[in-house]
Amino acid sequence: MHEPEAYAQLNPFTAIWTRPRETVRYVIEEKQSSFIFWLVVLLGFSAGLSGASSGEQLFPALGVIIGSLLLGPLFAVAGIAIAAGIYILLGKLFKGVGTYAEMFRAVVTSSIPQIWLLPMWLLWLLLSPGTFYTESEMAIEATSGGFVGVLTGIILLLAVVVVGIWTFVIQCKAVGEAQRISAWKGFFIILIPSVLVIGAIIAFVAFLVFMMV
Repeated sequence: MHEPEAYAQLNPFTAIWTRPRETVRYVIEEKQSSFIFWLVVLLGFSAGLSGASSGEQLFPALGVIIGSLLLGPLFAVAGIAIAAGIYILLGKLFKGVGTYAEMFRAVVTSSIPQIWLLPMWLLWLLLSPGTFYTESEMAIEATSGGFVGVLTGIILLLAVVVVGIWTFVIQCKAVGEAQRISAWKGFFIILIPSVLVIGAIIAFVAFLVFMMV
């Protein structure tokens, strides 16, 4: 275990971008459960707003915000709990030695970059609720207020792509750190269940097509 002094200047919200393994180890060894709780709340809130943007406008902006804040963390906990369990089991194939609690903390910590998108999701929703839900072609035809929403949306979509790619890199390192193995092994631990799920979906669709022919 590292000495507390070694982490004196480490801020998980900024250090995760450039020092992911050290940040994950710091959170695993030093941070209290309350810190993980609030990370999950913020992560779920951000994910809830992200999910709402891809659907139809069923509620006013305030309703979407409240719903995302209440339901988002519940779905986040479920998703993280399942992912942590899968990564721990697969990690055994690569001689990983991490515990479930360590993996849960690692997965949560590696998702911190997604929390950085939260202010942008809120800004887009509050500035232009209409364009928050519409397709780009429809949004371009919006009013001047909608134009601000479109511009915010374009910037956010670019940010989502960049953050998403880097989050994946961080997650590979985080899984490796939790299991005390290399980031490349962490990459395969994440890749294997993804490939299996995609393969199962393709097989299911192919079966349906075969039955309909």
